[in-house]
Amino acid sequence: MPRRYCPPEGQIIQAFTFALDPTDEQAAKISRFFGARRKAFNWTLDQMKSDLDRYHETGESGTPLSFYSLRKRWNAEKDTVCVNQNTGEVWWPEVSKEVFADGVRGATDAYWRWQKSRSGQIAGRKVGFPRFKKRGKDRDRFSFTTGTMRLEADRRHLALPVLGTLRTHENTRRIERLIAMNRAKILGVTVSRQGERIVAAVRVSVARPQRAGVAQSDSTVGIDVGVRRLATVATTSEVISELANPRALERRLSELRRLQRQRTRRTRGSRQYAETAAKIARLHTEVANLRQHTIHVFTTSLAKTHGVVVVEGLDVASLLQQRGLSGARSRRRGLADAAIGEIRRQLRYKCPWYGSTLIEADRFFPSSKTCHDCGHVQDIGWLEHWTCEECSASHQRDDNAAINLARWASLGSVGAPVKRGAEHQTESHSAAGDDTRKGSPILVGPNNSVRSAA
Repeated sequence: MPRRYCPPEGQIIQAFTFALDPTDEQAAKISRFFGARRKAFNWTLDQMKSDLDRYHETGESGTPLSFYSLRKRWNAEKDTVCVNQNTGEVWWPEVSKEVFADGVRGATDAYWRWQKSRSGQIAGRKVGFPRFKKRGKDRDRFSFTTGTMRLEADRRHLALPVLGTLRTHENTRRIERLIAMNRAKILGVTVSRQGERIVAAVRVSVARPQRAGVAQSDSTVGIDVGVRRLATVATTSEVISELANPRALERRLSELRRLQRQRTRRTRGSRQYAETAAKIARLHTEVANLRQHTIHVFTTSLAKTHGVVVVEGLDVASLLQQRGLSGARSRRRGLADAAIGEIRRQLRYKCPWYGSTLIEADRFFPSSKTCHDCGHVQDIGWLEHWTCEECSASHQRDDNAAINLARWASLGSVGAPVKRGAEHQTESHSAAGDDTRKGSPILVGPNNSVRSAA
């Protein structure tokens, strides 16, 4: 398995995304690179399955199923694998070697993730055995990690191996100036298709010093996320702000249904079918962009202005799997549209940027049904407004939950941090260790460290 890159002290790995405006020739090459990556992925997966079948039949183990051994086998056999069936010509020289390497790496990573999942080495749902990639079903992408990867000085072009210089739709000054000042170094570039756009994600190791004094060290807030309101922000005594749910998909659901009905009436493969499919893809892209923009603005403001931010440790994946209940389908769609897990994910890497601390409350903490006046816990079902049976105080469930979450910070104190690995941006709680106990908050400090406050 390849080693994971660790940035130098004082630097972090960050990605900058730019839409590309390739020429017709470059667009054709990019499409061919997408197919070449799938070819290498499927070949690698076929080789691994053949080796496994041989081992189960004879007990003989061949070469290890690692990236380097399989890439060596690919280089030895690519003259016979990459052959045009009509002309008999070998076409692999027209594609960057990094594209094939990315396909081999993708298959081996998927295989070993399956192995670790079935042996219990990684948390979360069980991962299935990797499947063959099919055009139109797989997300088109490929990555470069070596070769010419350069942002031009005019801040409007990106140079990549074999593809040459591609024009960027947006200005690249936000990263080009960092590279010019030797504060950033390009590690890799991933080119993918998002809707009708070709997008390049530039991964860089960037020096991002702590911005002392930006976050208010004495300000502690709790964030309650939901569907009625996307987020409610409160201190230990009062609600200070609310973020309305943009309902990006719900507002355009009727338009999406109309386009999907229209597509079903078209002949698959026809020009009209392709045009309608492009309209659907464009609609989904606009919905996703609106949702992402709203959450990014909100989380950046939180990380900049508050010293301690407390969020819920919700198991969003389980919430999206509820079945059998009345209205479960519409609730799943509403939860997916709200993207309630995205706020926590973004705060995990933004809080260290601005010197604030993120605390993830235990997922079983009854924040909504605990009276913040007397501490009594009672069952409130789906009620938005409820009255405490002990002290007769009236509460709005989101406001009450946010206040209780803000008070959660006082349950633990931030001590000596425990170093957190490169997986600090994942949704899994395993980054803090599998022994995190119920009732112990997870703390993410300014140095990207995680600890249990128990």
